[in-house]
Amino acid sequence: MRLSTSLFKNTSPKIEYYSRFSPSPLSIKQFLEFGRDNACEKTSYMFLRKELPVRLANTMREVNLLPEKLLSQPSVKLVQKWYMQSFLELL
Repeated sequence: MRLSTSLFKNTSPKIEYYSRFSPSPLSIKQFLEFGRDNACEKTSYMFLRKELPVRLANTMREVNLLPEKLLSQPSVKLVQKWYMQSFLELL
């Protein structure tokens, strides 16, 4: 638990930074057109490189706004850990 707490404290400023950005809205139509017209790995990579940390940070902040009783549940803690691990791996 200490390790995850210290990891969260170290990454908390990064989560705050990325969560200030709004995720790019992307409709199914845009998604399909992107795949058809710009089927380039580099373009996809550049979009996801910017987009995924923003989406994960925003989701992590939303989860942290849950009631304390719910946040103390083992399943919620596990999900928080998964999000933190994914966020750290992306950075």
